[in-house]
Amino acid sequence: MRFAGLLALPALLLAQITAPPEFQPPAAFHSPSAAAPLDGSSHVAAERAQINQTLVQLLRAIPQAAPGLKLIDNRLLDQAETLFRESGPPEGLAVILFLTGQPDASAEILCRLPHHRVLPLLGEIIAATPAWAPRILAHIETLAPSHPNRADAEFYWARALLAQSPDRSAAALPHLRRAASLEPKSTRALLELGRLHAARQQLPDAIRAFEQALARDPSLAMAHYRLSALYRSLGNAAKTRFHLSHYQRLKAPPEPR
Repeated sequence: MRFAGLLALPALLLAQITAPPEFQPPAAFHSPSAAAPLDGSSHVAAERAQINQTLVQLLRAIPQAAPGLKLIDNRLLDQAETLFRESGPPEGLAVILFLTGQPDASAEILCRLPHHRVLPLLGEIIAATPAWAPRILAHIETLAPSHPNRADAEFYWARALLAQSPDRSAAALPHLRRAASLEPKSTRALLELGRLHAARQQLPDAIRAFEQALARDPSLAMAHYRLSALYRSLGNAAKTRFHLSHYQRLKAPPEPR
């Protein structure tokens, strides 16, 4: 494969590589199944719902949070908040505050906690708390170096750098590479690594990261989508069709029984 002589990518094509297809112009691939337009509010709501779900899952790893989690599962958030305030753990209260629309109050609690188990919680909320991004990054940079063999520490360190400013991408890259090497069965660091390389127009590196992610999990629809865009930019029609067809097949609704 030849990558020499690449020109700057057009804005639309760069968006195809770096943004999820659900939030791109319908004509991105001239295929209605490749993009389903949503308005900005839908995008934010979907992102927040995903963070909420992840935070609750992270809370399940803390045994002391079990009573409060039962209340959360039954949608008794007011009772869960009271329980966490009275009995802890403080991570539970931080999660409840985030779930009930108080992300800054959640960040304030987490930034006071001195142990490593807050790292993934901080990494998840940082995108929704821009005012707290510098302090969250500073707290992660204090905690993460003392756990050099934790993939999540490296991953969320990179995420915090990127949330503070896209200009920190060069600093984030080594953390993502280390996270990918420490998690040989996980794909999240490789997907983020590929997206970041694509945004920096480092196309060979982006392709390599997405291909490595697919080697770990061939069912990653997003990796197929972004590879189709990358190969399209290089004029490789065969690989463009290959990955786009896999993306469309993986995203297709299941056939009724």
